[in-house]
Amino acid sequence: MIYALDTNTISFILRPNYNPTVIQRFNDIIKQGSDYVIPPICYYEIYWHLLRKNATAQLNVFEKLYIDSLPNFNMGKAEFLLAAKLKSELLNKGTPIGNNDADIFIAAYCLTNDYTLVTDNTTDFNKFDNLRLENWKI
Repeated sequence: MIYALDTNTISFILRPNYNPTVIQRFNDIIKQGSDYVIPPICYYEIYWHLLRKNATAQLNVFEKLYIDSLPNFNMGKAEFLLAAKLKSELLNKGTPIGNNDADIFIAAYCLTNDYTLVTDNTTDFNKFDNLRLENWKI
């Protein structure tokens, strides 16, 4: 199984004292030989936030986390077409997920590549059929 780390999961990993349960679960999957990826949208969200805070130490940890992940940083036509379909379906059902399309792109990325998304935001991501989710925070 390949895990895709959502922005909030990465944030927990970057602040190890904040949620030790997430750190333990992350270490467990690494020891078991499972792989992880950082979706491009999550990379963007974390990187700009750390730049804005001038959090140099956390940027270094984040870069190491990224370097150790699987090298799938691409989002192509398949992901964008699926994201458009997902957004259309959510709007047609009357169940949009706010004003930010980032979660739609993350879901499309995971669905297209058959990744399990690790997130604390199960409320929004549960709206996507067939998206495998894990919440390591609980």
